[in-house]
Amino acid sequence: MNINFKKLTASLLGLILSCSALSLNAFGENKAGSPLITTDYAQDGNLFDCDTVHTINLIISEENWNSMTAHAEDEIYAPCDAEIDGELIQNIAIRPKGNSSLSSISGQGSTHFSFKIEFDHFDDAVTYHGLDKLSLNNLGQDPSCMKDFMAYHLMNDMGVSAPLSSYTVLQLNGEDFGLYLAVEAVEDSFCFRNYGEDAGQLYKPDSFGMDSLDMSGMLKYEEGSSMWVTEQIMNGNYYADTSKGDRADILGAMLNAVFTPEQTAVASLQYVGDNLEDYSDLWNTAVFKPKAEDRERLMNSIKTLNQGENSLSVLDTDSLLRYFAVHNFVNNYDGYTSMFVHNFYLHEKDGILSLIPWDYNLAFGSFNYESAVSSVIDRDFFDCVPDKGNAMSTEQSLINYPIDTPLYSVEMKNRPLVNALFSNQETLQQYHEILDEMLKNCFENGSYEKLYQQAYEQIRPYVEKNLTFYTSEQFENGAQAIQYYLTYRAESIRGQLAGEIPSTAEGQKANPETLIQPEGLNLADLADFGALVPFLNENLLSQVLSIFLENNFAYNAAGAVEAVHYYADHPAKLMKKIPVLMQIPEIRSAVMQKTAPYLVIFILVTFLIIFICVLIKKCRRNKKTIS
Repeated sequence: MNINFKKLTASLLGLILSCSALSLNAFGENKAGSPLITTDYAQDGNLFDCDTVHTINLIISEENWNSMTAHAEDEIYAPCDAEIDGELIQNIAIRPKGNSSLSSISGQGSTHFSFKIEFDHFDDAVTYHGLDKLSLNNLGQDPSCMKDFMAYHLMNDMGVSAPLSSYTVLQLNGEDFGLYLAVEAVEDSFCFRNYGEDAGQLYKPDSFGMDSLDMSGMLKYEEGSSMWVTEQIMNGNYYADTSKGDRADILGAMLNAVFTPEQTAVASLQYVGDNLEDYSDLWNTAVFKPKAEDRERLMNSIKTLNQGENSLSVLDTDSLLRYFAVHNFVNNYDGYTSMFVHNFYLHEKDGILSLIPWDYNLAFGSFNYESAVSSVIDRDFFDCVPDKGNAMSTEQSLINYPIDTPLYSVEMKNRPLVNALFSNQETLQQYHEILDEMLKNCFENGSYEKLYQQAYEQIRPYVEKNLTFYTSEQFENGAQAIQYYLTYRAESIRGQLAGEIPSTAEGQKANPETLIQPEGLNLADLADFGALVPFLNENLLSQVLSIFLENNFAYNAAGAVEAVHYYADHPAKLMKKIPVLMQIPEIRSAVMQKTAPYLVIFILVTFLIIFICVLIKKCRRNKKTIS
């Protein structure tokens, strides 16, 4: 008999915390038709009224709080009460939520997780004015604290079925704990508000949850492999022949050498055959338990979607075009339109498909290599970014990203939703009309400048009170970057709609002189990847490099490249480094919180960053010499 000790431990902890049944990774029943689920919570004056910063006071015992946060990655629900703007709601449940953010915050020794509140966890009769579940976003990886807020509101204003959101101060037993974004959870209440009693089915595709995701290719060294691409990029050869019309996507180039289209096929809704079991990754991420007929119906819709002429017959075209109009405006490199296929919900009703937006904290062009390096290390170390030849800057690339070819580092055929919509001239024209509507109603009339100013003024006092992850300077730089982004992106899209700027990648490559120059915009001001590697510091870099390079390889970029080649050919030598790495307290602490596969991934990822580590050290030495 196989025993999953992690799940067993989680179950025992849940019993201790709540003395009730646990809801870990379990399907729920769609309760959208229940009389207890209403839309009253969406009315003005309640939690999602954005004219004020709200207050949620969490009333929880010290024992339950400490136990819950100590086991955050198990996502155990703890019982509590909550006062929302002074209104007491009793006998509810809360748990930490997130993916990489959970481990990164734990690694920082912090308890400022994002949270999920289930009002109806213990008692179906308990809701907040009809709201069954609520997410509390800790505003991590976003120095502006505005990316999710702006994206959701733009979706709302453009008629997309999207979560409601507002800023709130989370208190812990009456003491201010942090500034959060309260976000309507995409579950029963959301479905009732947007789709009515017969709400259909809901899925949350995620390529990172795929059984087929295979990271073993990271150790291969051959032309086109991740090792080869990384070396070529770091040596300055990869983009040596670029011109002003070329885009240099360093992050995409590295990751595309690891992830194959086959690994994201199911999540991106590609047809992979008539066997329902081949779509298990969708069933495993369903929000509501799908019946056999639900699975059959979705598979048939996916099959039709991929058949060309009839593909539009299974799509809610207006909803999807509005979704992609906003999604493409904010350049979310961490969703359906990039090599990563996650951070969205799939809604299906009567065989018709649409998408629901989720998680935009890496949007507004902030998910890129330069921003990652800058936010992890320091903006003074841009020498660590490889030479990109004459390619356009990341800022110019993303501000002008072509509206008609919006995919990042993936082919159109591998994203059937976009392919179906954008290959049809009628729906493409409808998409342009929606973009025109968005520019007129949200930007050119000053509406979003007012929304930006309101959000800025609401947030700033709480940043100054240290209720976010960021300093006042980081926030001010991020807020300025958001303002620049909104202005320049709207200007570029207007130019593309007018034909003054090409709306395709091919057209922009041939006419780079037409592109907007986003003066003053630094997308690194909108990024915070440092939270993902909280233990990364100069001392740790030195220790890791010393272990891998020892006295056998030169302590420079060439030596690092040689070391990677050597260990790729001698995996047994690599495995012998594990016990030595585990002697480093920061690494041992991080690894001990995870299961065995994460240890393997850690070792593999170490080799992808070893080049960067050497260059960082070199940059730091050069800076000290200059000073």
